[in-house]
Amino acid sequence: MDTRAGSGAPAFRLVEPGPPFTVPVRGREFLAGSSHANFPETVPDVGAALPTLAADATDCPPDVLAAAVREVVDETLPQAGGVLLRGLPLTDKAGFEGLIGGLGYDRAGYEGGIAVRKQDSGAALNASQEDRRITLSPHNEMAYLPTYPRKIFFFCESEATRGGEVPVNDIRETAGVLPDDVKDAFREKGVRYHRNLAKESGNGEMGWVDTFRTEDRAAVEEHMVASGYEFAWDEDEGLRYHYARGAFTAHPDTGEELWFNQVTELHCSYWRAHPGFPPDLPDEAYPATTTYGDGSPIDEDLISYLRGALWTTSRAVRMRRGDVLVLDNQVFQHGRFSFEGPRRHFVSLAR
Repeated sequence: MDTRAGSGAPAFRLVEPGPPFTVPVRGREFLAGSSHANFPETVPDVGAALPTLAADATDCPPDVLAAAVREVVDETLPQAGGVLLRGLPLTDKAGFEGLIGGLGYDRAGYEGGIAVRKQDSGAALNASQEDRRITLSPHNEMAYLPTYPRKIFFFCESEATRGGEVPVNDIRETAGVLPDDVKDAFREKGVRYHRNLAKESGNGEMGWVDTFRTEDRAAVEEHMVASGYEFAWDEDEGLRYHYARGAFTAHPDTGEELWFNQVTELHCSYWRAHPGFPPDLPDEAYPATTTYGDGSPIDEDLISYLRGALWTTSRAVRMRRGDVLVLDNQVFQHGRFSFEGPRRHFVSLAR
């Protein structure tokens, strides 16, 4: 694939992502639901599920590089749903932020998000800073909110010494294997998200000050009311709120119906499997949980079954230092395998 021929811009060529490998999933420690029979034993490498494009001749001005990357992203995502870019002249967060700024996409913020991460003010956020022992199941970023990013960019500044792969999952494949009666129930009822936020962030949870980037309770209440959320303050300044959203959405370009929610990752069973939380608290005592949209409970076995379905259609990306992984957030889910070593990834969200 040649990009901006004659302009001095880099050309991108299709390459193999690396040697084949598998990552164990069934029975994995600190992976919620992994003992369920619907979980696969392993997840294979990404292979040809997403194209890997290597850049040649990257010694060019930053604006030329950004224009070439933008052209590749705009051309590739509608067909493939994502792309792994390799060989870009990026070594650190500053370089990644420079590239993101040059792409010209509208930035999306992370207000209201649940991931454990430092809320930086720049174009790049820390990828999840959740306990490295935990494996995060595939999910669509911020699918539990009315506004969410269309595109998501991941940058690998440093690799893990062991593990740390990024599972990716084409949600269209998962929806194809889910039973019709399960999809019909969620299509009819939707999903209700229940959040339970302390004031300050702690182990495995974000407080409402960091979530909404303010200490002003009145500003938070204004946001609750404007969003149509039902909410209440606890005596210890904790915030509880809940709201319902559909379990499906239509892709804005194709109109295709997509399974688009976080009914699994925001279910309390995630924290029951978390090393920092006791496993026997009431559902509503954890940082979040999910029910059907009408408030009726979802059987935990069904939640585990759904997680297993997501993993069954997933593939693993082993990112190298300097790699940029770009995903259509409405089509491709992402997650994180547990890891050891100095893994440092950054993420940027775009509309």
